[in-house]
Amino acid sequence: MSADTHALSSVPAAELDGVLALRAVLRAGLDAEVYPRQVCYVPAGDGAELSFVHGLPGTSGLGPVTFAQDKRMRRGLLERNGVPVPSSATFTIGKGVKAAKRTASILGYPVVVKPAVGDNGIETFRDIHDDAGIDAALEYLRNPTSEREGFNRSAYGLTELREPGEENGRIVVPPGYMFMVEKQLEGEYLRILVSDGEVRSIVRCHGAPSDGSMTGGEDVTEDAHEDVRGLALRASAGLPGLGLCSIDMVVPDVTAPFEESTVGVVEFSERAGLSVQAKVDPALAERLSEEVVHRYASASGWTVAEPIGEVDVAFEAHSLPDPDRGGEAIAAAATAIGLASEITRIDTLGGLVEGRFSGEAGLIARLTNELLDGDVEQQSVMLVVLRPLTGAHSGM
Repeated sequence: MSADTHALSSVPAAELDGVLALRAVLRAGLDAEVYPRQVCYVPAGDGAELSFVHGLPGTSGLGPVTFAQDKRMRRGLLERNGVPVPSSATFTIGKGVKAAKRTASILGYPVVVKPAVGDNGIETFRDIHDDAGIDAALEYLRNPTSEREGFNRSAYGLTELREPGEENGRIVVPPGYMFMVEKQLEGEYLRILVSDGEVRSIVRCHGAPSDGSMTGGEDVTEDAHEDVRGLALRASAGLPGLGLCSIDMVVPDVTAPFEESTVGVVEFSERAGLSVQAKVDPALAERLSEEVVHRYASASGWTVAEPIGEVDVAFEAHSLPDPDRGGEAIAAAATAIGLASEITRIDTLGGLVEGRFSGEAGLIARLTNELLDGDVEQQSVMLVVLRPLTGAHSGM
């Protein structure tokens, strides 16, 4: 296994886009300032800065992100643009469970249950065939989001402001928490990446990424019929103002025209969701991320040269509670994943550790992410500054 593959395979799926974007920034020889929750700035001096949140380029506005994460609003925007979506209805978890079960019976099993608001393509329950399946899905969704298995602080956009409730001594989501029951479409499950008005990648998934059942897949970008591409572009145009989006679509045959076939867009996210491409081919996910970063930089007036292989960067880790122990932990963590490192300065009063990393950019990006997540000896780092020492391409 290469170091790069190792870097990808050990990053949580929800955080992979941000790690890949930072990897691409470093390989382009650009400076980076990285904050918790994968907020990354590329300072520009006298020119325009670049910014990323979870790998999402600054070309995506908060308004369209919010539209994408409200699945009812998103559904209306897609339908208005002539995009087919599965039949569905929305209910509250406090009073709508019986109605949800009646609707599932009317739609016809199998159905899908998912939150009505929030990050897309996660916490989706597919292959539900009866009332007991709906009860099991809602039992999980009754847990506050911070208490759910696999919770991570990667949300960007909508935030639940209402206080949790209580049910038989158990802390639960408020009674107004909304969920959707949706008819499950049968066919080939596709994940499509669109950026800058072009289809960049189409993956035929084995399983579905939305419920964690995906085990692999094939890159079918070159084989896909134009009907697939056309529907993906129509869907992306339905929510204008996004620098990129990922679209999950179910079709009978990715290589055939739609004709009278039942097709539909089942998920739509403002994020790239490159963990899907990484399951098929890690190099594909890396290439797509670099294309996003390079197009964004070029459109902002940056001159970016070809990516560097091995990189050598100076780093600053800020706001450590125990810089002496933190410096040792950072050096040990770097060595453990195959990076060369050197601690050059420790400011105990200022909570600052300075040093140098050398090695594959993906590993440096992964370590940076872990530092900001507090995963390295529980050191709470609030800012990591990275400055390439060789091959910088920061011209404007």
